[in-house]
Amino acid sequence: MKKLMTLNKIILLGVLITTLISCSKSSKNKSSFLYENGESSVELVILNGNDFLIYDVPILADFKWKKIDPKTGSILGTGIKMLGTDNGITKTEITVPSNYLDSDTLNIKLRFEINGEKTGTEFNVPIKSEK
Repeated sequence: MKKLMTLNKIILLGVLITTLISCSKSSKNKSSFLYENGESSVELVILNGNDFLIYDVPILADFKWKKIDPKTGSILGTGIKMLGTDNGITKTEITVPSNYLDSDTLNIKLRFEINGEKTGTEFNVPIKSEK
């Protein structure tokens, strides 16, 4: 009986550790710049792997559109240069001048249509100095 209780505790501990590991992995893969509405979504992916921009440094970023026609959309924000759209991905280069913003956050406004209805969202992207 004592061996059975010890075995149950070991199994429970193993399940707990496995659950914690899977939760930590899934949170690392989740983008902080994601808008979802049903099956439609738009995600900002900063291509250098960071979740922030750097003042005065050109950084490539993709806007990935899912079940949203990028032709109906607009992307507004300081220092954003549109490079083109292909296969539902709008490629951009973002260069935020260090003397332009009052805060260390770039507000990117997106406007688009989902099933003919106009909607939008905003992404607030942190900005850091290169030093």
